[in-house]
Amino acid sequence: MHVREVMSEPAVVVTPDTSVKRAATVLDEHGFTCLPVVDGDGALVGVVSEADLLADRFPPDPRIPVAERPARTAAVVVADVMSRQVLATAPEQEVASLLAVLGTSGHRAVPVVEAQRVVGVVTYRDLLHAVARDDALIAADVRRRLAVHDRPDRWAISVV
Repeated sequence: MHVREVMSEPAVVVTPDTSVKRAATVLDEHGFTCLPVVDGDGALVGVVSEADLLADRFPPDPRIPVAERPARTAAVVVADVMSRQVLATAPEQEVASLLAVLGTSGHRAVPVVEAQRVVGVVTYRDLLHAVARDDALIAADVRRRLAVHDRPDRWAISVV
C-alpha cells in the first residue's frame, strides 16, 4: 500500500508569515497536531506543531520570584516558531516503510511532497482509518482495480 492511498488531501497548510493565533485556530478547527509550512510556490519550508504554537503563551507561575522567571517573548508569526528540519514523504512511499520511520522518529504526522509541492499529509489517524475500513469496501476496491486489467469475474476476492 502506498502513502497516496491513505493520505489526507488536500493538505491544510500555513505560510511562514501566518500569525501564530491563526495557525492555532487552524489546528484547533481541524483537530490536527501539526501543519506543513509552505512558501508562495507551495514548497515545504517547515512544520509547526501544537507545542511550537503554545510556547510562551501562558503566564509563568506568579509564585516563582521574578528574578528566577525566564525571559518571555511570545512569537507573532509561524516563522518565529516553526521547525525547519522536516520529515517528509512521497506519495509512492510504501506505508509499511513510513510507519517504521514514524515509530522511530516520534512524529505523528508527515507532509507528503510531490514535485516539491505539498500534496497531502499522512497521520497515524489516516493509517488507522485504512486498517479500520470495512472489509466489503476493501473487496469492492480490489475488484475495481482488477477490472481495469482483466475481467472482474475472473477473480474471487475475500478480505479478512
